[in-house]
Amino acid sequence: MWNRSIAVAIAAVATAVVLGGCFPEDGPTRTELPPTDELSTEQSATSTTTTTRSTTAGRSQGFTVATAISTAPRVDNSMYHQAAQTQDGPIEDTSQFHFATADGAVNCSTVQRDRPTLACEPTNPAGGSTTTRDYCNWEADYVVLTDTPTQGTCADTPWVWVRGSVLPTGSTISVGTFQCLNDDSGLYCLNTRSLNGFALRDGEYRALSGADPAPAALTVGGEESTATPGR
Repeated sequence: MWNRSIAVAIAAVATAVVLGGCFPEDGPTRTELPPTDELSTEQSATSTTTTTRSTTAGRSQGFTVATAISTAPRVDNSMYHQAAQTQDGPIEDTSQFHFATADGAVNCSTVQRDRPTLACEPTNPAGGSTTTRDYCNWEADYVVLTDTPTQGTCADTPWVWVRGSVLPTGSTISVGTFQCLNDDSGLYCLNTRSLNGFALRDGEYRALSGADPAPAALTVGGEESTATPGR
């Protein structure tokens, strides 16, 4: 009886040792997944790096004409209702808006029409529109902005008034859907809805888009502030 008990005990211990040696070997195979974890980490790092490069590139290329105009110090447009129809005429209060560049190179006015209109005229144009009209008073030097810009228009009465308040250099005026920036390099105007506009530089007209990269001449605008008009 004693010998049989010893044999049973020895057999039980041997079985436990054999089974105990099997479980540690099988366990990690079922629970450890290093390849999946490493792959997730690498994808995440790659995605983050790509996003950062894309964002940096976007910022360096994102300073457009529209950005330059909208971020410049903005004048109070209520100060821009006075002007004269002619150089010798009296200054009048009007419902329209009128302004001139600081160097007197360009005069601009909003125009009472069936759609919002801005008209500007350089004092020393570098070649106006060559198109003419026999049936109207053709203003070849007028640059007109509605949804799109054009050079030259029929105008039986003067659209552009003179001796309006000066738009200080480096400042933007915003009137309805129009914004104009007076810069040392020229005057830049946009229709903020269509993003179509024009530039007048040294009397020369050029159509432009607000999505165009800003010319090097335009400095980066700061926070919006109020500029004081002059005359």
